[in-house]
Amino acid sequence: MSAESSVYGNPELSLSVSDNTYRSSESATLSIVASNNGRLEQGGPAQYEQEVQTAQSVQMEVLEDQIDAPIDVKTGTVTAGAIPDSGTARFDFNVEIGAAEPGTYEIPVEVQYKYVRMVTYGDVDGPEYVWRTVTKKKSVTVEVEDRPQFEVVNDENNAVFAGDTGRLSFTLENTGTRTATSSSVQVTTQSPTVFFGTTQNPQSSTSLYVPSLQPGERTNLSVQVGAAAETQAGSYPINLAVSYENQNGVTETSDTLTTGVTVKPERTFEIRDIETKRFRVDEGEAKIDAQVVNTGGGSVSNVAVRIGNTAVVTPTNGESAIGDLEPGESQPVSFTVSIPASAEPGTNTFPFIVEYENQDGDVRTSSPIRKSISIGAEQDPFSVVNVSTSVSPGTTKTVDVEVQYNGEEPVSAANAKLFVSDPISTSDDGAYLGEMQPGETKTATFTISAGSEAIVKAYDASVEVRYDEADGDTKYTDGLPVGIALSPSSGGLPIPMSVIGVLALLGIGAIAVVYRRR
Repeated sequence: MSAESSVYGNPELSLSVSDNTYRSSESATLSIVASNNGRLEQGGPAQYEQEVQTAQSVQMEVLEDQIDAPIDVKTGTVTAGAIPDSGTARFDFNVEIGAAEPGTYEIPVEVQYKYVRMVTYGDVDGPEYVWRTVTKKKSVTVEVEDRPQFEVVNDENNAVFAGDTGRLSFTLENTGTRTATSSSVQVTTQSPTVFFGTTQNPQSSTSLYVPSLQPGERTNLSVQVGAAAETQAGSYPINLAVSYENQNGVTETSDTLTTGVTVKPERTFEIRDIETKRFRVDEGEAKIDAQVVNTGGGSVSNVAVRIGNTAVVTPTNGESAIGDLEPGESQPVSFTVSIPASAEPGTNTFPFIVEYENQDGDVRTSSPIRKSISIGAEQDPFSVVNVSTSVSPGTTKTVDVEVQYNGEEPVSAANAKLFVSDPISTSDDGAYLGEMQPGETKTATFTISAGSEAIVKAYDASVEVRYDEADGDTKYTDGLPVGIALSPSSGGLPIPMSVIGVLALLGIGAIAVVYRRR
């Protein structure tokens, strides 16, 4: 038999809080540090001594229902793994401290871990382990400070127009447990275009003095605030920090508080009564007509309206100058744009931007005024409205093609050309149409022939129109589809030459048979 020996002992955990000072009505982190001072009852090999003194699978939970204070624990069980002898581990819990009175509070926690109680080993056999699981209730101490605390409880509807000044008003309350004396409220803007003071002497911060503010007491404060004319409309944060003297005459500073100011646009405008012409795909001179209205409370000078950047169209005349606009007054504006062939038909958003001069003669720009405008499908300036012909297989006739001009400006030197394919051919494929007015229809006449073997049906063909625009540019349409229908011959159904050939052979054969019979 082999001799056996044992090593046994246990871990010993103690708890502490590195920073146990808190304030009422705040969210904080409770950091509990567990330190292991293991106890060895019988020693042996070092690795076994370490095992019996190590706490493994350590878990900690704050027993919230046993806390005698308005403290809410937002974190459940926290696991830290193993803590060896002389080791430490930190367990963090998110807590919310309510309106707790200043003083000391016990925070009960439950700690659970397992460890090797004893290791038995011999000369031959491997080591044997005896495990234990331990659950212990412990506690840590925290302190809620007796000190002033501050809160902005009422920040009125603070608003200022861009390019002007107004008042920033708010109510400050001491929500703490001690009086704040000789307090200085530092007010700081977070935007480079929002300032305190006057437009001639803008400041990024200013301060207000409060001689004394007792617990629960409120004071109404106000400071002049302004916004530069280029400030975009929106809400802007204002930070507040209160410096005060504590009961020992030492200056302390509160946490940062936040209020805000709303900046309204310097002037407002609207785009109304939008009308479009030739606003369709593949149109070089699409037009937009509208009315710009001064919907703000002040007059503006040297107003100009332009179309903002858009990926859909390219402005060819993207700005319209107006002059002066009084409040409520409107003026017409007009723009032309080029719509590429790659554009998709449908509704698109177009930004309109109003530029104007303020009372100081500085140029200001409005926020984009976005309007929905529909882009129509591409429209060919010509269309075929009727085709008539009496051509039949084996004949030559004329075909009349009625062509309608769908454009908005007169064109000249219009000339139509017919394109056909077998079994249709043409010896006269051009027809002069001359000048055409919008909506006018003219007839283009062509001479066509149908092969004798053609079948009675409609055959595809097309007409291309060449024309000159008013500015002298020569344009060509795409091929306009034309259906040329063949009619039966007046003497009955036409007999193709191949059929006539077969009948002729049959006739010769019949004569030969008769001859042989003779």
